[in-house]
Amino acid sequence: MTLRLTDRHAADLRLAAKVAVAAGSAFVLATLLNLPQGYWSVISALIVVQGSVGGTLAAAQERAVGTLVGAAVGGVAAFLHPHSLVTTSVTLTVVVAALAFAAAGRPMLKLAPVTAAILLVATANQPDQLAVAVERVLEVTLGCVVGVVVTLAVFPNRLDRDIAREARLIVADLARLLRGAPDRRRDPDSAHLLLGQQDAIRRKLAVFEKSVADARRAPGGRATAEARSALARTLWRVRNDSVAVERALAAAPDAARRIVGPSAADLLLTAADLLDALAAGDDPGPAREQLALKRAALDDAVAHIRDGESAVGIDVGDAVPTLGLVFALRNLSGNLSDLADRLGEARDVASGD
Repeated sequence: MTLRLTDRHAADLRLAAKVAVAAGSAFVLATLLNLPQGYWSVISALIVVQGSVGGTLAAAQERAVGTLVGAAVGGVAAFLHPHSLVTTSVTLTVVVAALAFAAAGRPMLKLAPVTAAILLVATANQPDQLAVAVERVLEVTLGCVVGVVVTLAVFPNRLDRDIAREARLIVADLARLLRGAPDRRRDPDSAHLLLGQQDAIRRKLAVFEKSVADARRAPGGRATAEARSALARTLWRVRNDSVAVERALAAAPDAARRIVGPSAADLLLTAADLLDALAAGDDPGPAREQLALKRAALDDAVAHIRDGESAVGIDVGDAVPTLGLVFALRNLSGNLSDLADRLGEARDVASGD
C-alpha cells in the first residue's frame, strides 16, 4: 500500500515538528535559567506555535500582553490586600471581573483575568507576591520567544505559497460542488447534504480569511496584502454564486429547464473544469475560453425565450425564477474569470517567495 502525502498532510507534519521542537527548547531553556515553574514556558510555546508566521506572532503577542497585564494587576492586588479567606475571595472576584470587562472585545487582554486569578490563588500563602508575578512574566515571555524563533527557523513558511495552497484546496471543493449541481436531486436528503458541503466551504473560507489577516503580521507580509485580500473576496463571491445557482436551480420551473437547462448544465460543468484546472495549478486558458463559449450559448438560449414557440408554457411566475437562474450563472462566470486572474497573481507572487 502506497501512502500518498498530500499538501495538507505535509503542512500538518511541519506544524507537528515545530510544536515538538518548541516544547523541547522551552523546557531546556527554562531549566538552564532555573525558572521555578518552567512548565509555563513549555505551555506558552505550545500555545503560540501556529501554522504560519503571522499566526504565531499574533498568538505570541496576545499571550505576552495578556500575561503582562494580568501579572501586573494580579501581583499588585496580591501584594496590597490583607491575606485571609474573605479578603482574598473578594479581591479575586473584583480583579477578575474588572479584567474580564476590560478584555471584552480585546483579544490582547483575554488571558489577563486568567493570569491574575492564578497569581492571586497561587500566592495566597506566600510572602513575596511581586517576585512570583515577575517570574510568571519571564516564564511566559520565554515560551513566546521560543515559539516565534522556532516558527521562523524550523521549516520556515513560504507565506504566499501557503496562501495560494489554501486557496487551491477551497477551489477544489467548489469544483466538486458545481460539478454535481446539474444532476443533483431536489429532495430533502440531498438538500441537507448540499447544505453540509456549502457550510464546510464557508468554514474553510473563514479560516482562509484568518490566514490572510495573520499574514499581514509576518515579516514582509504587507507588501502583497491587498492581493491576498482580493483573492479572499473573490473566493467568497464564487462560493456565494454557487449557493445562488443551487437555489435558482431548485426554484426553476420545468419550462425554464426545457429552454435554458442544457445551456446551464454545460456552463456549470465547464465552470467545474476551470476550477479543477485552477486547483491543480494548470493553465486555465482553454477552460476560460470554453466558459466564454458556454456563456454565449446561455445568452443565446435566453434570447430565444422571447420567441413565440419557445415561450409557450412560461408565464410571469415562471419567468422570474428563470431570470434568477440566468443572473446567477452570469455572475458565476464573471467571478470565475476574476478568480483565475487572482490565482494567477498569487502564483506569480509565490514563485518568487
